Amino acid sequence: MGQAGMLAAILLVPGCSDEPDGVSADPMEPLRRSTFRALAARDFLASCPAATKRLESQSQLRRLDQLKQLALAKRAGQAIWLGENDWAGVARYSDRERCEAGEEPYREALVAFSSALDVLAGRIAAYRE
Repeated sequence: MGQAGMLAAILLVPGCSDEPDGVSADPMEPLRRSTFRALAARDFLASCPAATKRLESQSQLRRLDQLKQLALAKRAGQAIWLGENDWAGVARYSDRERCEAGEEPYREALVAFSSALDVLAGRIAAYRE
């Protein structure tokens, strides 16, 4: 595992706490992590040949923007920013896997991104200050 992979693993492990199963007392933590994962899935999708020009990809990118706006309206902007900041720090130094050419790898990457956005939407809905 490279240095960036190790950093990502550290950022995403459950915190050390007295909470059961490493549950964080910080209400922003689940949202921060799901933002990180959504951005990782977005960038993997973007690595698919011609993915950014496809309507399905553009639709999911608009959905991400809408979810960010919803998070801001719920006063969860800091959690989104923290997840974006974590991803920017890791992505900058990582040797990430790239999407292979072809329709099937593209579809798998699109589904992974859409699923990550579903989780992000759920985390935003559950967020309480």
